[in-house]
Amino acid sequence: MDSLFSGEASLWIYAIGLLILGFVMILLEIFVIPGFNIFGIAGFVTVCMGIYFAYARLGMQAAVFVGLAGVLGTAVLIWLMVRNRAWQRMVLERQTDRASGYTSAPASLEDLVASTGVALTPLRPAGRAQFDEQIVDVVTEGDFIESGDPVEVLAVHGNRIVVHTVHPAQG
Repeated sequence: MDSLFSGEASLWIYAIGLLILGFVMILLEIFVIPGFNIFGIAGFVTVCMGIYFAYARLGMQAAVFVGLAGVLGTAVLIWLMVRNRAWQRMVLERQTDRASGYTSAPASLEDLVASTGVALTPLRPAGRAQFDEQIVDVVTEGDFIESGDPVEVLAVHGNRIVVHTVHPAQG
């Protein structure tokens, strides 16, 4: 531990500075630009470089000290985030269900069951069809239907509208 007080202050500042810079980059990744991963990876590499720098320039004891400082810093950051409820700002706690007004499928699609229309595009097995004035994305049960053929809606499951071809004898 004598290297801690041997006048190599600039090397210590550099090693600890790399550690702090790495933590700042990781925090940027978590709170400012989530999902991009560059800052998180670069932050982790910077923390590792700080520990390696301490090992290469100051010795094993310094690397262990810087590593322990990193672990302690991580523990303090986690403790502060839990204490300040920072995790709750990152998680959506409200429900996004139909009762709360969130829906991905309009209710009017349910009215299409048993409706007949025309395939606007070839359905192989998915494509677009028109029912009266409404144009929607549809899917067949696996059959291929040509553009312009009459189709009938069998079922609606959310946004998934299942159709089949209507033969002239049926319609």
